[in-house]
Amino acid sequence: MRSDFREQTALQQSAYRPDVTNEQIDEIYAKTRQIDDRWNSGPHADQWRYLSDAYADWRDAPDTMDRFIDNIEFNLAKGDDFGLDEVQRRSLYQARELTEPHRVRRRGPIQRER
Repeated sequence: MRSDFREQTALQQSAYRPDVTNEQIDEIYAKTRQIDDRWNSGPHADQWRYLSDAYADWRDAPDTMDRFIDNIEFNLAKGDDFGLDEVQRRSLYQARELTEPHRVRRRGPIQRER
């Protein structure tokens, strides 16, 4: 699942290259649909959707997801699983890793010495 999702996101990103043709875009999206269809119709469809949703959340609201991960880690350290299983936790971390290169980094205030 994890390698297929990594491949799917890489394919989707490749569609945004400036030199990609319309034919290549059609091929890219056909491949991503094949991957999606295979997982959405399989026994692990719920986990695939969770990973897809986590990816969208990290892409759209990284600050919120950072706080969510902090809460999970805090509660795990206290022995509470936060209601997530191991596969879901791994999905959150993979989604964060895959979106990291595409997120805009915020710069803190510039401090100047006097």
